[in-house]
Amino acid sequence: MIPLAIIMAFLTTIITLFFNPLSNAWKDLKTETKDVYMTSVQNFIEEVKKDFADKPTKRQMKEPDDFKGSPDEVRAWCRRMTLFFQSNDISKEWERIEMALGKIKGGKDKRAQQ
Repeated sequence: MIPLAIIMAFLTTIITLFFNPLSNAWKDLKTETKDVYMTSVQNFIEEVKKDFADKPTKRQMKEPDDFKGSPDEVRAWCRRMTLFFQSNDISKEWERIEMALGKIKGGKDKRAQQ
């Protein structure tokens, strides 16, 4: 996906290159016609912004299942949580800890929750 800044720079360059020769034609246009053209350009730019804003830059992963306290599952669950944190750009340690603690459930004598 092309970053919005590159598209805006490209459009600015194109307008600058072609606007000078067209300036006389632009001056001859009626105010209403200029307004229509400017509104069209603004609408186009807004649509481009929406298109880029609506799409995530990274594919997000759904939350892993809760950890139920089985010692055999600790490593696999930790790997799934690490992948989840990376794919969803969760980089603050306190957020990772809080989320991981919220996913720990059950186990023998509810040991996983303690």
